[in-house]
Amino acid sequence: MTSNATSHGDGTPTYVADPLASQRYYEDVEVGEEFEESHHPTSPLVQEFLKTWWTSHPVGADHFSSVEEARKRGFERPIVPGPMLTGLVSRTITNWMGPLGRIISLDVSFRRTVLHDDPVQCKILVTDAADYALEAGGPGIVRLDVTMLNERDEQPVQGTAEVELPRRA
Repeated sequence: MTSNATSHGDGTPTYVADPLASQRYYEDVEVGEEFEESHHPTSPLVQEFLKTWWTSHPVGADHFSSVEEARKRGFERPIVPGPMLTGLVSRTITNWMGPLGRIISLDVSFRRTVLHDDPVQCKILVTDAADYALEAGGPGIVRLDVTMLNERDEQPVQGTAEVELPRRA
């Protein structure tokens, strides 16, 4: 089963009025289930991220924010910082699991660069749902593979996540 989040023109997802209406429960998850979401890290969004989260980082002086500096390092345009890409992956996982889910772990590997204004597709694949924990009255743990694809069919980011979903009462 594949589902897609809708998004505004700037790549940010459109949220449902009732957040619990999109809540995913452990009992509803199937191994092999997929979810994907589009993101578009534009230059203004990256600049805002740098100003907000990298306060000690000189915006405009390196390959994350300056076209000139990026070209000196062989890039066509400035690159999107890894922590911002991790945030986009986290947001996709959060949108998939709903507001009552919890990310237990997230491990990502950066394989290629993502340039400013590169549209990317973040994909999640359910690889395991720990039935043994559920039988023992434990939490609903789900393991995920995550990948980010760019327009050149490259996978600049890939990794795994483990999330806890609520169980139906």
